[in-house]
Amino acid sequence: MSKWTINNLVVMGAGAVGGYFGAMVDRHTSTQVYYIARGAHLEAMLLHGLRVNSERESFKLQVTASDDPRSVEAADMILLGVKSYDTPQAIAQLKPIVEGQTQILTLQNGIENYRKLVDAFGPDRVIQGFCRIGASVPAPGTIAHSTMGTITIGNPVNGMIQDRHKKVRELFDSAGIQCRFSEDIEHDIWVKFAWNCIFNMLTTVAFVKVDDLFETEEAESLCYKLFDEIKRVARAEEVELTDDDRDQIIDGARELTDFKTSTYQDREKGKTLEFEAFTGAVTRLAQQHDIEVPHHDTLYALLKLIDQNRNENL
Repeated sequence: MSKWTINNLVVMGAGAVGGYFGAMVDRHTSTQVYYIARGAHLEAMLLHGLRVNSERESFKLQVTASDDPRSVEAADMILLGVKSYDTPQAIAQLKPIVEGQTQILTLQNGIENYRKLVDAFGPDRVIQGFCRIGASVPAPGTIAHSTMGTITIGNPVNGMIQDRHKKVRELFDSAGIQCRFSEDIEHDIWVKFAWNCIFNMLTTVAFVKVDDLFETEEAESLCYKLFDEIKRVARAEEVELTDDDRDQIIDGARELTDFKTSTYQDREKGKTLEFEAFTGAVTRLAQQHDIEVPHHDTLYALLKLIDQNRNENL
């Protein structure tokens, strides 16, 4: 990979997350960015460009966008930001443009997507990562960035940082995006996963913002009970979540003010809910390891009911 250069970047899933990071690269570097989106968001980008509104900086870009990755002849790097339930379709769509030294960086939620991508493209093509960001699409063609905006990448095979990881960080650094290396990306992914399993899912079921969950002792206690169940499942998967991890997750969430999780936003808009990547994954792994997770079982039943009736709940 020593000769690999990132002359172009394909953002597969140019919504709030992918669109924000892609736009920052587009604005601040010479890398050509291609945006893959769909529906009204794509139409607005083609007609009016992509607008980013942020306390950090606000700008508008004229972009190259499509709903078909095959419109790009080849990709040096693919930033994958689609919802977990769209991963199989994304893999099929990306196969024609993955060639040569193409690298795929996944910033998707959950703990299952990296394995699916490795099965499809091999470990030498896939970089595992995650991000922390508060962003939304308040209107087609517009991304609102409210907080954070950092990326973490690492090597789950042996922890060794390779040349490809360094070049990815160089790209993001040049775009003004904080990108850090993780010495234990698997553990760090599980910490982010636990946060989402607790706060994305509870805010979606209760239809409240994150800080609202700390208004009652019962809701706050439920956060801790959910973490304890995740911790037992993680241990069965040979990942050790600590009390410090628990405090980082819950105390950090306690400080968030007026924060809407991504799944809360999806429910708000009547979109398909990404609960299978979170609560669903916990319940499936718990069943495999014969671990009881009654709070997640209850949460899963409620999320499934809400998702099935989402359009009626608007």
